[in-house]
Amino acid sequence: MPYIIVSYGIICFFFIFFYYDIPKDARKYFKTFYTFFEYVVFASIFWFNVKEKAKRLIILISLFFFAFQIFYVLTGKVSRIDSIPIGVETIILIFYIFYFFYQYSKDDNNNFIYYHYAFWISVGILIYLGGSFFFFILIDHLEKDEIALFGNLTYVAEIIKNILFAMSIYIYSKKFSKNQLQKQENVPLLDHF
Repeated sequence: MPYIIVSYGIICFFFIFFYYDIPKDARKYFKTFYTFFEYVVFASIFWFNVKEKAKRLIILISLFFFAFQIFYVLTGKVSRIDSIPIGVETIILIFYIFYFFYQYSKDDNNNFIYYHYAFWISVGILIYLGGSFFFFILIDHLEKDEIALFGNLTYVAEIIKNILFAMSIYIYSKKFSKNQLQKQENVPLLDHF
């Protein structure tokens, strides 16, 4: 699971770094691809952490979202950013987050939810999407100076998301190393007399 988060960070860095190298005519497709890429990464995290019944629902919703994005970009409605698909993505992912929390609360395990790495990813996504939701929805109605002013506020949500993602990787690595240690302890010592 941390491989998904690390890959997401690296790919997003290159998306941002090479954005201005893309011809202006192709940027609307790039923005749409970025939104879909972000959705796929976040949805796959929940797909790995929910029960089998919900996995089919995530795949079905993802197919509908992909079809909606293709329709939206082909109708030429993307101006500054694909704000409507970002809004739909945010609502879908918030639904996944609440379902993950609901499912975890119904399980009869004795661990606190904050010991699960996906909790920190969920909170990071929730803060990131919630902190930038209204900005991205209204971006087509803002002036350039307002975009510069309010756009910087979305970086705060992005930084908090990245910190929480790093925390989730740390929690996952602790759990992984603990499981490896338990496996080593359960190996029989057949070579000793």
